[in-house]
Amino acid sequence: MNQVRWLERTAIAVFASLAATIPHQLAAAPAFLPQADTVRLPTAAAEDWPYLERGILPMIPAQVPSGPMAPGSRYTFTRDSILWSGAQTLADLLATIPGVYVARGGFLGLPEYIAYAGRGAAALELYWDGLPIYPLGPDSVHLDAGRISLNYLRRVDVEVLPGTLRVYLVSERHETTETRSLIRVLSGDFRTASYTGLFQQRWKNGLGLDLAGNFLGTRGASGPNRDDQAFDLWAKGEWLAGPTAGVSYQLRRQQYDRDPVTQSRDPGAVPVAERIAAQHGARTDVLFEIFAASRPFGMGFGTRAGLGFSSWTNDSVLGERHLRQGYLSAGYRTPDLTAELRGRLADARTPSQLEARVGWIPVPGLVLSGDASWSRHSRHRRSLVARGTAALYRGPLWLSGEIVYQDRVQAPALEDDTAQLAVDWSLKLGLREGPITGFVGLVHRDHYVPLPFGELKVVPLSNPAAERLDLVAAVRIQPLQPLVLEGWYTDPVDPPAAAADFQPPTHARVQLTFRSKFWRTFRSGAFDLKVQVGMESWSSGVAGATPEGTPIALEGVTFSEALVAFQIVDFTMFWTLKDALNVRKQYVPGLGYPNNAQLFGVRWEFRN
Repeated sequence: MNQVRWLERTAIAVFASLAATIPHQLAAAPAFLPQADTVRLPTAAAEDWPYLERGILPMIPAQVPSGPMAPGSRYTFTRDSILWSGAQTLADLLATIPGVYVARGGFLGLPEYIAYAGRGAAALELYWDGLPIYPLGPDSVHLDAGRISLNYLRRVDVEVLPGTLRVYLVSERHETTETRSLIRVLSGDFRTASYTGLFQQRWKNGLGLDLAGNFLGTRGASGPNRDDQAFDLWAKGEWLAGPTAGVSYQLRRQQYDRDPVTQSRDPGAVPVAERIAAQHGARTDVLFEIFAASRPFGMGFGTRAGLGFSSWTNDSVLGERHLRQGYLSAGYRTPDLTAELRGRLADARTPSQLEARVGWIPVPGLVLSGDASWSRHSRHRRSLVARGTAALYRGPLWLSGEIVYQDRVQAPALEDDTAQLAVDWSLKLGLREGPITGFVGLVHRDHYVPLPFGELKVVPLSNPAAERLDLVAAVRIQPLQPLVLEGWYTDPVDPPAAAADFQPPTHARVQLTFRSKFWRTFRSGAFDLKVQVGMESWSSGVAGATPEGTPIALEGVTFSEALVAFQIVDFTMFWTLKDALNVRKQYVPGLGYPNNAQLFGVRWEFRN
């Protein structure tokens, strides 16, 4: 009987879970397809940079996981896919990954925590051009993905593990001697306004300058007397002696001014004075990096070194908090083999860390990869994480297996937090070519005790996550060139006695996209139109516990959204609608989400 039920669920998942991963024709393939260096790396070009006569200049290689890697192990969002996704924050991008639940505190400006695999703080690892980004400020345990602006990012890579998401942010970079600049203006409900500016310049002598700023202000939907503001400033200077050596210095500063949330539409919510606390302060991250390699394009032997500084200031309640860190890495890379070793030192939380990564294609059709890290934390604590992956691929088919061992401290900032042991694994079978692509697989997550999200005061405690085995599926169907139907679906094979916090037992996302350059009045490729409708649905689950230990119910709901965007040459207009069906429910119990929330704006790019 159980086998019949499992087969029924598998069939339903393959045909009914149509995933929203990465938009069609956007230079970024869906995550379940092999990326450019997933199976085999491109062969390096000549030793000398071949494009100087055409004004194409070398760039500092992006610090993202190096292949070969198993198919289906990474999502890649490029500059173009970010632009056409309709996403406003990093949380919006991560919501397209199978199994990710975004615990939204409300409208823009309020916390958007990533919930994945029932792991709480341990679910999200964030790196900015190779530098680990640790939580600072009022919440020193969790990273708020809603605070990560996308307006000065060239690329976002997400490495998907059974119990962890490793997110690599790649800052903007410019490859030509043409000046590039853009402005972006956004408006919407609740007096929402956002203004973005970006300037980029490169010179033939190797110098480069990047400047960007972004302001966001909104009254939000959580009370008539609230006001949220955030201002981001980013600057980078660089010099490249050629395609094999260079140095860069960049600074990112984010100023937050958020009023508290004290009202709730839910009479059954946990009674607290502040549902979301006020936040006033500024985070500054500084990174100085130097790199050298024996060959261009990151091939051959290479080494990188960086110094980073992070601080939280302008906070009259918490005062100032600082974190300094540095790293040194060395590696070797060919089309069929990559190996890298990296060491980190810091003055707090995790004073030392050693990391290793390897990928290898011993014979055609077989890829082996793995990574490991050992960390020493304050108060004599240790963390060890090791992962191994093997994948077979032949023609359009691929099969991969992965196992992850971790004995890890989930919140090094909390001195009484100790390591937890968990062993996770996954097995996936997929298609990577043709009009139908996707995968179906089993993912096992071990027992885990997560920490509660600190700024969501309406969910004061967390529940332990029981061991579980999930069916995960994603598919992308393209019957016609401009039309794509895609989505993902997760469902437990053997439901545990209690669901994990913010991990509904059944969770699915589906979207239909029409994108075409059919209007030929303009020169080829000058006009682009995208119309997209999507829905996200989940069954009833739990969202934490009250101070007395009573589980807080997470109500099942279906949210819908829409996006319309069109581009004429370098001018783009867009409009998004959230909760289009006026559901009047929420992502976090006790924290309302606005109905029919609209955002619209324009983006204009200049190259002169």
